[in-house]
Formats: sequence, C-alpha cells, structure tokens
Amino acid sequence: MNKQWDFSPSREMDVICMGRVAVDLYSEQIGCSIEETETFRKYLGGCAGNIAVGTSRLGLKSAMFSCVGADAMGNFLTATLQQENVNISLLKKTQRHLTGLVILGIDPPDRFPLIFYRENCADMQLSSKDIDKTFFAKAKSLLITGTGLSTESMRSATHHAIETAIAVGTKVIFDLDYRPVLWGVTDKGDGESRYQFSDTVSSYYQAVLKKCDLIVGTEEEILIASGQTTVEESVIKIRSHSSAPIVLKRGAKGCCIYFDDLSNPLVSKPFPVKILNVLGAGDAFMSGLLRGLLCNESWSLSADYANACGAIVVTRHGCAPAMPHFPEMQKFIEGYENVTLSDT
Repeated sequence: MNKQWDFSPSREMDVICMGRVAVDLYSEQIGCSIEETETFRKYLGGCAGNIAVGTSRLGLKSAMFSCVGADAMGNFLTATLQQENVNISLLKKTQRHLTGLVILGIDPPDRFPLIFYRENCADMQLSSKDIDKTFFAKAKSLLITGTGLSTESMRSATHHAIETAIAVGTKVIFDLDYRPVLWGVTDKGDGESRYQFSDTVSSYYQAVLKKCDLIVGTEEEILIASGQTTVEESVIKIRSHSSAPIVLKRGAKGCCIYFDDLSNPLVSKPFPVKILNVLGAGDAFMSGLLRGLLCNESWSLSADYANACGAIVVTRHGCAPAMPHFPEMQKFIEGYENVTLSDT
C-alpha cells in the first residue's frame, strides 16, 4: 500500500544522522589509478556525514551524531558541518582516536578505487552514554547505517540509539551502507568491492530490520541484509523481518519501493546523465528521499527527488560538496523534463 510515511510532523529537527563522518581525499587526476595520482582535494565524507550535509542543503534541519578526533582533520569536519548548517550538538570529540581518512580515485565510468584508513577511528567510538534521549525526542527521524554494526561497541551503541528512538516516537531509517572491507571480509586495501557474502554480516543486519521504519539499499546491500542470492528472494526475506517500506536503489535505472504488495512496487523514473563519479550518489539519493518524505510529499515525488539528487552528484567531483541545494534540484528536474518533452 503506497501511503504517506508516518512521523511526528511538529518536531523541530528533521533527521539525526548517526555514523561515519570522515575526511575524503579525492584524486584531482581523473582517469588514472591511485598509484598515479599526484594531488588530492580534501572534503567532508562518510555516509552519515554526507547525508547530514545533503539533507541540510535541501532545506531539512539535520544533526550529526558522530565523533571526530581532536586533530586538524576533526577540526576541519566540525567547521564544515557548521558551515553547512548541520546541528553538531551530538558531535563528540576524542583525544585518543584519529579522524578517519579515505583516499578515492576517479576513473569513469566504472572504476572508483577507495582505500579506507579507519583502524579504530574516531567515528566508531560512540557509546550508549552518548545518546541524548531529550535530543532524540526533538527529531522526526534517526538515520543509522550498516557500518555502525561492524564492531561490537558500535553495535551496542546503535541498538541503544534505536531503542531510544522507538521509546520517544522517533522514526528509524536504516541505510544498509555495506562496505565489505570495513567488516574485514575483504583485504584491507580493497575498498572498491561492493559485495562479499557473509552470514555474520547478514545476521547483524537482520537483528535490526524488525526495528526499522524505512529500509534503503542498493541491490548488493539488499542481498547482504537478507542473506539471499536474488533481489526477489531478498525482498521477501526482508519483509519477513519488517513491515517497513523497502527502497531499492538501482543507480541509472532509478529505484523501486516495496510496500505491502511485493509483486507491485512503485517504480520511479530515472534521470540518465554522463557519469564522472558515482561515489556519494547513494547518499545524495537518501538526502533527496528524506527531503520528500519529511516534508509530507508523496512517495513518487520523493523518489524523483532522490533520483535527481543522485544524478546531479554523479556528474561532480567529491561527495558532500557535490550535494545539490533544493532550488538546484528543482531546476534540474524541470530542465530534464523539458528536454525529454522536446525530444518526444
């Protein structure tokens, strides 16, 4: 059943983004390997950090719930979040852990190597004592990510955050966000791999699914969340754990949203563009989706927002700095539709 997403509309905060916020060092040389790269550009990155910035640029009131190191990179992230009008009341600082770093290469259309420098990094240091129930009660939604389940301490913190959100009537959004290397199931230098089967990872995801109000992921992430081998089997398996809408991101093909009738999903229209860099597109997609849903738009229009934001970001360098503002997204959609109509 395609109905409005239910949340508490009167709350002052739209979304609390819990999880990864790190520094991205992006290759400035396009079309070459990381080995050949000579210079890098520094940006805010990380799944939750990108979504905090993306939703803020789209006009939502977002908060960053994470931790940075008491180092220059942590100071950079804090300043950037403030410049982007993201609430940092829940942003912690640690003296004992360094801010995470990621080195990223751009070799379009299909090679985007990554190296994660995140060994026991700052944004994985949240604990249950960091969860502010009063602040949670001010928010319409809490966004959690799959990487937040990848260590015992962060699993505990994430589950406590979920329980707190449920207790105060805050909706729980699960961005499946699967990076095999961050679970130790691929070699440490293999950040580019998007899928590696793991019963252990699937079991941790499934322990969370039943507590969620919205589930969003790529085809690979849907597979890992379900432990199945096809998308069709995966959607059925996830539905056995949760009644939440399931949003399947399909890249250039748009997205599918599954409600009660799994055989009849809402299929959105895509916005095909020339790809420069796919990294960050999924976070832009989530930002657009939430802009729609948390402003009481229809699922169909929210999906259009999501696909448009993803399409814009894949044409740009970087993740967080590539996120569109709301008027820009609207102009993109209107311009795309005008071009499409003129071609028919």
